[in-house]
Amino acid sequence: MRDWYASIYKGFIAASIVSFIIGFFTQGNTSLGAYISGYSILILAIMMILIILFNNILTITEGQSTLKLLYTILFSTGPFLLMLSVILFILCLTLMYKDNIIEKHVSNNYYSFSNIFIILLLIQLYIFYTTIKTEKFEITGKMPKLLTSIVYLLGVLSMICSIIIFTILKYFNTDGFTTGSTLNI
Repeated sequence: MRDWYASIYKGFIAASIVSFIIGFFTQGNTSLGAYISGYSILILAIMMILIILFNNILTITEGQSTLKLLYTILFSTGPFLLMLSVILFILCLTLMYKDNIIEKHVSNNYYSFSNIFIILLLIQLYIFYTTIKTEKFEITGKMPKLLTSIVYLLGVLSMICSIIIFTILKYFNTDGFTTGSTLNI
């Protein structure tokens, strides 16, 4: 049963990576749809991983103090919770401002920071995927401390990037005017 469950969330992660790659190299409705589906599938995968981690933590830490339990939860699930919250935030932004994004009524900086966010997310997914494939993770549910620190760093950078994307979408709407056109007089 555990192998079957693990193969499902690994498949979800692989599907989200493919979806992000499609969105990265396309434009318009296709790109936006690929990103939305990638975010949604990735949210499901992370939630499945969190269920396993919480189950492992609660069975291992029976009878421990509340402070020790909170420390264990934050250390084991922190990178996943940070990534989940940032992805949920970006998904909400994408859905709220999808008309402006499709009609290209956003600043060009949106596309730059969106691409940076996707690259950071793909790096995090690579680290997660290589870690969760190991037998040690499937038994203990713990990531090595170095990888946990790297994922926290990438998560903070992703969060900063998502706040910049929010600022661009909220305050820097355009009317579709482009500076590349010439005027024939």
